[in-house]
Order: sequence, then structure tokens, then C-alpha cells
Amino acid sequence: MIFVESLFALAVSLFLTVVFAVIGRQARSRRGVTVFFLLVFFGAWAGGIWITPVGPAILGVYWLSFFAVGLIFALVLEAIASFHFRPALPGSGKIRMEEKEEHEIESVLNTFFAILLLTFMVAIVLGYIHRLR
Repeated sequence: MIFVESLFALAVSLFLTVVFAVIGRQARSRRGVTVFFLLVFFGAWAGGIWITPVGPAILGVYWLSFFAVGLIFALVLEAIASFHFRPALPGSGKIRMEEKEEHEIESVLNTFFAILLLTFMVAIVLGYIHRLR
């Protein structure tokens, strides 16, 4: 069951990564696409395990739960990516961020995403341990 559920999470995350890389802001760098894929993959897998099964079952897995959670994470990540800080235009009234501030924001987001990935992995392991009871 673990293998089949991980394959569903993989298929959902690959599909959403391709869709959002084509229409969204994630295609700017290979690193951005990789982080996007990993977060959607582990988020869909953890959510698919813990959320009440919804929709039709394929190979004993309720795939709609995996897709719904993956889509939610993809939309949240796309929203975060849309807050790209650009230089201020003269007369626009916007304040240009210093490179140091941009670097600090990037390091905070990197730390947040690393903690989020670790949390997803723990949730996946705990989900399967919980099912064994």
C-alpha cells in the first residue's frame, strides 16, 4: 500500500509541477521547480494519508485526496512565488529592497521550506505507524 500511495503522490506532483511550471512563476529556475516538486510531492503524500478518503478508489487508493492536497500546496506555493521583489520604478512610490534584505528573506524561506519538508516526512511515517494499530 505504501508503494502504491507514493506512486499516486508522485503522479499528482509530476502533473502539478508540469502544469505550474508552464503557466506559473516556478519555471524561473531549476531549483525553484525542484523545491516546488518536493513540497507538492511530500505534501500530497502526507495529506493523502491523513485526510479522510474521498472519491473513487483506484488500486485501493482514494486518489482524489492526494490530488486535492497537492493542488492546495501548489496554489499556495504559486502565491508565495508571486511575491517577487522587483526594483522600484522612479516615481512609483515603492521602496527598493536592499540585497541584504532580499538575502535574509530568501534564507528565512529556505529554512521554512526545509522544516516543512521534514514535517511532511514525519507526518508520512506517523501516518503509516498509525494505520498499523
